[in-house]
Amino acid sequence: MNHPFTRPAGSGAELLGLWATLVAVPVAALPHAWEQPPWVTAFVLGAWIWRAAIHAGNARIPSLWVMTLLVLAGGALTVAEFGTLFGQQAGTALLLVMVALKLLEIRSRRDLVVTLFLAYFVVVTTYFFNQSIQIGAYSLLSAWVITAALIQVHGARRLEVTRLARRSAAMILHALPFMLILFLLFPRIPGPIWGQPEPDRSAAQTGLSDRMEPGDIAQLLENQATVLRVRFDGPVPPQHQQYWRALVMTGYDGRRWYADRNRPEIPSDDPEPTDIGYTATLEPTRERYLPVLEYPVALPGHATLQDNFQVTTRNRVDSRLQYTASARPDAPPGWPLAADERARTLALPAGAAPRARVQAGLWRASHGDDDMAIVQEALALFAGDPYRYTLRPPRLQGDRTDAFLFETRAGYCEHYASALAVLMRAADIPARVITGYQGGQWMDAGQYLRLRQADAHAWTEVWLEQAGWVRVDPTAAIAPERIETGLSGLFGDDADAPAFLRRSGLSWTGQWRLQLSDWYDLLTFRWESLVLAFDPERQEELFARFGLDATDWRSVLLALAMAFGALAAFAGALLWLRRPRSTRDVAQRALDRLCRRLNRQGLPRRPAHESAQHYLQRMRRARPELAAPLAHFAEAYLHLRYAPLDHPEQERYRMQLRQALREARLPRQRRFGWRAP
Repeated sequence: MNHPFTRPAGSGAELLGLWATLVAVPVAALPHAWEQPPWVTAFVLGAWIWRAAIHAGNARIPSLWVMTLLVLAGGALTVAEFGTLFGQQAGTALLLVMVALKLLEIRSRRDLVVTLFLAYFVVVTTYFFNQSIQIGAYSLLSAWVITAALIQVHGARRLEVTRLARRSAAMILHALPFMLILFLLFPRIPGPIWGQPEPDRSAAQTGLSDRMEPGDIAQLLENQATVLRVRFDGPVPPQHQQYWRALVMTGYDGRRWYADRNRPEIPSDDPEPTDIGYTATLEPTRERYLPVLEYPVALPGHATLQDNFQVTTRNRVDSRLQYTASARPDAPPGWPLAADERARTLALPAGAAPRARVQAGLWRASHGDDDMAIVQEALALFAGDPYRYTLRPPRLQGDRTDAFLFETRAGYCEHYASALAVLMRAADIPARVITGYQGGQWMDAGQYLRLRQADAHAWTEVWLEQAGWVRVDPTAAIAPERIETGLSGLFGDDADAPAFLRRSGLSWTGQWRLQLSDWYDLLTFRWESLVLAFDPERQEELFARFGLDATDWRSVLLALAMAFGALAAFAGALLWLRRPRSTRDVAQRALDRLCRRLNRQGLPRRPAHESAQHYLQRMRRARPELAAPLAHFAEAYLHLRYAPLDHPEQERYRMQLRQALREARLPRQRRFGWRAP
């Protein structure tokens, strides 16, 4: 059978729909090129090229046997890659393979429609792997292209690309209110319908890890990737209180610090009115820790509080995570220190930091049992002139603690935190290193705090008998501006600092890039907080504002009926206001208006038997000064009433009618007669 879809291009209008489909399918499948194995992309691309060759007359539609072999090959490759045909990754790969094969068997308009509807499903599966705002925007673009292709497929003739684009955009805009109503009111289940996006296990992840050595955090200063966004329930705490605790490190081997593992869990305190409440959105870290504002009180249900006040989750944070918590900055933990914990937080490797041990021994001999005085001695040492806080610390040779304390005397926060912890342990004061984030950038447009990887920070905690674990940040002694004003206050004038910290002295392109980065982060935050975070709890809050119960199906039906009813009423009113008016109505209304105007001047139209044409001729004789506009009016009126006109001609005569009506102005009649000309 010589079907139009098997003949070379140009043999029928149906082929235009095929070209549109060949554009829409790769647009829908493009995001999967970064998520699926290379062979899936190659399979789709090969099928597309084959279909294009068929379209050009250089190949034939494959036979049933060939299609059967291709289907079996696609299924076998999927099973070989994933071990199954089901699941997010395997199911999506199989769908892409089947859509590619569907391209090869297109023989009718129905096949085109089925292929395009499958392309819509391909767009939906993109959210299995990525739910970012970029994918949201690209999904709208894909839907726009697919809808335009559907319009062309159903068209009886070729449509211009601009007209296709406008019609497709109009259809999507018309569907947006329905989508919004269903998004807000349709009953939601806890969590995403298809689960969280699949994590990319092979992707390298930079950020805080469960081990630290001097130089690690300084390397993060170049990383401006957002790690945490925080919206506070009340006033924003001052900068010097914004310590976001992530990992507690007790183990030390003379070079590296190691985070504690398998610590006992403790119950969190109940929140109080004076606590600082907040909602945080954490980007994927591939770790189990949750950065929390010191000191954590109320925690989300999926988090656990360890006895070292480190907060962890049951599973790794492989996808974006939102959680709520509370903090009590002025209430550090103060229960007695267990003997085994004291031993761990005093341990130093044999032979490590000999010069630091001597210095700590001198302080202990000088101050006796006054541990706080020894802490002050160490802070005074760092605040002295030889020590510098720098982005480019020199390389440490030999024993790293001694080399830093007595030779280079220059480092970043982790150098000072590590050295202070070693000094305290050498002075028989329990100490540990905390890593997390400090400060951040306040985004005034969105009213939230943005923390980047560059805001990573390390500080020390020491055990004091009368107070318990107390935060001691040596950075506050040597570089207080880092704690009070953040990184931009510390390195704002440093030519070696990253551009995003030097917000002054940049070129206009640099400033523009920074502003663009800030606005992009704001859009991302809005997307996450308003769309991705709209869970059953948020829906219940929305229903409660209108006195409805989201868990009651009758309330849900009532809300849906009210919303769709309001939408239908609005659409009906809009359609009525924009209803098409016939050219007869336009012309007749203009004539009635002119007749009323002339009647007020004593020139009425004769009853019944006088036609509009005769009446206008009589008026031209009666009022010669209006002869020209009345002639133009008569011409436009007769054409609009009786002549078959296309759209441009109708518009031209309507404009002529309105112009003639404006020009046919008569002088106002005085109370006692006509005003003299």
